[in-house]
Amino acid sequence: MTTRQTRKSRNPAEFPVLGMLASGPAHGYDICRRLQTELGAVWNLGRSQIYALLSRLERDGLVVHERIGQESLPAKNIFTLTSEGHEVFVEWAKTPVQHVRNMRLEFLTKLWFADELKSESEGDLIERQLEVCREKARKLVALKPSCATQIETRSIDFRLTMIEAATSWLEGLSKTTEGGLKRRES
Repeated sequence: MTTRQTRKSRNPAEFPVLGMLASGPAHGYDICRRLQTELGAVWNLGRSQIYALLSRLERDGLVVHERIGQESLPAKNIFTLTSEGHEVFVEWAKTPVQHVRNMRLEFLTKLWFADELKSESEGDLIERQLEVCREKARKLVALKPSCATQIETRSIDFRLTMIEAATSWLEGLSKTTEGGLKRRES
Protein backbone atom coordinates (compact mmCIF):
# COMPACT_ATOMS: atom_id res chain seq x y z
CA MET A 1 0.00 0.00 0.00
CA THR A 2 1.41 3.42 -0.94
CA THR A 3 1.68 6.40 1.36
CA ARG A 4 -1.02 8.13 -0.63
CA GLN A 5 -3.39 5.19 -0.07
CA THR A 6 -2.65 5.07 3.65
CA ARG A 7 -3.57 8.75 4.08
CA LYS A 8 -6.79 8.82 2.08
CA SER A 9 -10.16 7.58 3.14
CA ARG A 10 -9.16 6.48 6.61
CA ASN A 11 -11.85 5.54 9.08
CA PRO A 12 -11.91 8.51 11.53
CA ALA A 13 -12.03 6.06 14.44
CA GLU A 14 -8.50 4.91 13.53
CA PHE A 15 -6.94 8.21 14.55
CA PRO A 16 -7.59 7.99 18.31
CA VAL A 17 -5.97 4.54 18.21
CA LEU A 18 -2.96 5.90 16.32
CA GLY A 19 -2.82 8.78 18.78
CA MET A 20 -2.68 6.47 21.77
CA LEU A 21 0.27 4.70 20.16
CA ALA A 22 1.98 8.04 19.48
CA SER A 23 2.87 8.17 23.16
CA GLY A 24 4.50 4.72 23.01
CA PRO A 25 3.92 1.01 22.35
CA ALA A 26 0.88 -0.51 23.99
CA HIS A 27 -1.20 -3.66 24.26
CA GLY A 28 -4.68 -3.52 22.70
CA TYR A 29 -6.27 -3.73 26.14
CA ASP A 30 -4.22 -0.74 27.34
CA ILE A 31 -5.33 1.28 24.31
CA CYS A 32 -8.97 0.41 25.09
CA ARG A 33 -8.59 1.37 28.73
CA ARG A 34 -6.88 4.68 27.97
CA LEU A 35 -9.43 5.59 25.31
CA GLN A 36 -12.29 4.86 27.69
CA THR A 37 -10.85 6.68 30.68
CA GLU A 38 -9.24 9.62 28.93
CA LEU A 39 -11.33 10.18 25.80
CA GLY A 40 -14.53 8.28 26.59
CA ALA A 41 -16.53 11.48 27.09
CA VAL A 42 -15.79 12.40 23.48
CA TRP A 43 -15.21 9.19 21.53
CA ASN A 44 -16.38 5.80 22.78
CA LEU A 45 -14.82 2.82 21.01
CA GLY A 46 -15.55 -0.76 22.01
CA ARG A 47 -12.79 -3.29 22.58
CA SER A 48 -13.68 -5.43 19.54
CA GLN A 49 -13.77 -2.29 17.39
CA ILE A 50 -10.32 -1.27 18.59
CA TYR A 51 -8.85 -4.69 17.81
CA ALA A 52 -10.43 -4.57 14.33
CA LEU A 53 -8.95 -1.09 13.81
CA LEU A 54 -5.52 -2.29 14.96
CA SER A 55 -5.71 -5.16 12.49
CA ARG A 56 -6.55 -2.77 9.64
CA LEU A 57 -3.84 -0.31 10.69
CA GLU A 58 -1.29 -3.11 10.73
CA ARG A 59 -2.43 -4.35 7.31
CA ASP A 60 -1.88 -0.81 6.00
CA GLY A 61 1.60 -0.56 7.54
CA LEU A 62 0.72 2.12 10.10
CA VAL A 63 1.33 -0.08 13.15
CA VAL A 64 3.28 -3.27 13.82
CA HIS A 65 2.98 -5.71 16.67
CA GLU A 66 5.40 -7.85 18.60
CA ARG A 67 4.20 -10.92 20.45
CA ILE A 68 5.49 -10.88 24.02
CA GLY A 69 5.38 -13.99 26.18
CA GLN A 70 4.26 -13.68 29.78
CA GLU A 71 4.98 -16.03 32.63
CA SER A 72 1.83 -18.03 33.46
CA LEU A 73 -0.29 -15.83 31.16
CA PRO A 74 -0.99 -16.00 27.44
CA ALA A 75 1.36 -14.05 25.18
CA LYS A 76 0.20 -10.58 24.28
CA ASN A 77 0.62 -8.36 21.25
CA ILE A 78 2.33 -5.05 21.84
CA PHE A 79 1.54 -2.55 19.09
CA THR A 80 3.92 0.18 17.93
CA LEU A 81 3.34 3.06 15.56
CA THR A 82 5.44 2.92 12.38
CA SER A 83 7.06 6.09 11.03
CA GLU A 84 4.35 6.24 8.37
CA GLY A 85 1.68 5.76 11.03
CA HIS A 86 3.19 8.64 12.98
CA GLU A 87 3.14 10.86 9.88
CA VAL A 88 -0.48 9.97 9.13
CA PHE A 89 -1.48 10.73 12.72
CA VAL A 90 0.36 14.07 12.88
CA GLU A 91 -1.11 15.18 9.56
CA TRP A 92 -4.62 14.33 10.78
CA ALA A 93 -4.05 15.96 14.18
CA LYS A 94 -3.01 19.33 12.77
CA THR A 95 -5.64 19.53 10.02
CA PRO A 96 -8.88 21.31 10.95
CA VAL A 97 -12.15 19.45 10.34
CA GLN A 98 -14.00 20.53 7.22
CA HIS A 99 -17.54 20.07 8.50
CA VAL A 100 -19.08 21.51 11.66
CA ARG A 101 -20.75 18.14 12.26
CA ASN A 102 -17.25 16.70 12.89
CA MET A 103 -16.40 19.22 15.59
CA ARG A 104 -17.78 17.17 18.49
CA LEU A 105 -15.80 14.01 17.75
CA GLU A 106 -12.80 14.79 15.58
CA PHE A 107 -11.95 18.34 16.55
CA LEU A 108 -12.26 17.68 20.28
CA THR A 109 -10.11 14.57 19.86
CA LYS A 110 -7.47 16.54 17.94
CA LEU A 111 -7.53 19.16 20.66
CA TRP A 112 -7.08 16.51 23.35
CA PHE A 113 -4.09 15.00 21.54
CA ALA A 114 -2.58 18.44 20.96
CA ASP A 115 -2.57 18.95 24.71
CA GLU A 116 -1.68 15.36 25.65
CA LEU A 117 1.18 14.80 23.21
CA LYS A 118 2.29 18.41 22.80
CA SER A 119 2.46 17.51 19.10
CA GLU A 120 0.55 20.55 18.03
CA SER A 121 -0.13 23.94 19.48
CA GLU A 122 -3.72 24.06 20.67
CA GLY A 123 -3.84 27.74 19.73
CA ASP A 124 -2.64 27.05 16.17
CA LEU A 125 -5.20 24.26 15.74
CA ILE A 126 -7.99 26.50 17.03
CA GLU A 127 -6.94 29.33 14.73
CA ARG A 128 -6.90 27.03 11.69
CA GLN A 129 -10.35 25.73 12.66
CA LEU A 130 -11.62 29.28 13.05
CA GLU A 131 -10.38 30.08 9.53
CA VAL A 132 -12.31 27.08 8.14
CA CYS A 133 -15.50 28.11 9.97
CA ARG A 134 -15.26 31.75 8.90
CA GLU A 135 -14.67 30.77 5.27
CA LYS A 136 -17.67 28.43 5.32
CA ALA A 137 -19.81 31.20 6.83
CA ARG A 138 -18.68 33.65 4.12
CA LYS A 139 -19.61 31.15 1.39
CA LEU A 140 -23.03 30.50 2.89
CA VAL A 141 -23.78 34.22 3.25
CA ALA A 142 -22.81 34.72 -0.40
CA LEU A 143 -25.00 31.79 -1.43
CA LYS A 144 -28.10 32.94 0.47
CA PRO A 145 -29.38 35.53 -2.09
CA SER A 146 -29.54 32.79 -4.74
CA CYS A 147 -31.97 30.65 -2.74
CA ALA A 148 -35.08 29.95 -4.81
CA THR A 149 -37.20 28.38 -2.10
CA GLN A 150 -37.96 28.95 1.54
CA ILE A 151 -36.50 25.57 2.49
CA GLU A 152 -33.19 26.44 0.82
CA THR A 153 -33.07 29.69 2.81
CA ARG A 154 -33.88 27.86 6.04
CA SER A 155 -31.23 25.25 5.31
CA ILE A 156 -28.57 27.92 4.86
CA ASP A 157 -29.81 29.79 7.95
CA PHE A 158 -29.54 26.59 9.99
CA ARG A 159 -26.03 25.86 8.74
CA LEU A 160 -24.99 29.46 9.38
CA THR A 161 -26.33 29.27 12.92
CA MET A 162 -24.35 26.08 13.56
CA ILE A 163 -21.17 27.62 12.13
CA GLU A 164 -21.65 30.82 14.13
CA ALA A 165 -22.11 28.77 17.31
CA ALA A 166 -18.93 26.79 16.56
CA THR A 167 -17.06 30.01 15.77
CA SER A 168 -18.20 31.61 19.02
CA TRP A 169 -17.12 28.52 20.98
CA LEU A 170 -13.74 28.46 19.23
CA GLU A 171 -13.17 32.17 19.90
CA GLY A 172 -13.90 31.61 23.58
CA LEU A 173 -11.60 28.60 23.61
CA SER A 174 -8.87 30.59 21.89
CA LYS A 175 -8.85 33.08 24.76
CA THR A 176 -8.01 30.32 27.23
CA THR A 177 -5.19 28.67 25.27
CA GLU A 178 -1.52 29.47 25.22
CA GLY A 179 -1.81 31.13 21.78
CA GLY A 180 -4.73 33.27 22.92
CA LEU A 181 -2.92 34.23 26.09
CA LYS A 182 0.17 35.25 24.11
CA ARG A 183 -1.90 37.36 21.71
CA ARG A 184 -3.56 39.18 24.59
CA GLU A 185 -0.18 39.88 26.22
CA SER A 186 1.31 41.49 23.10
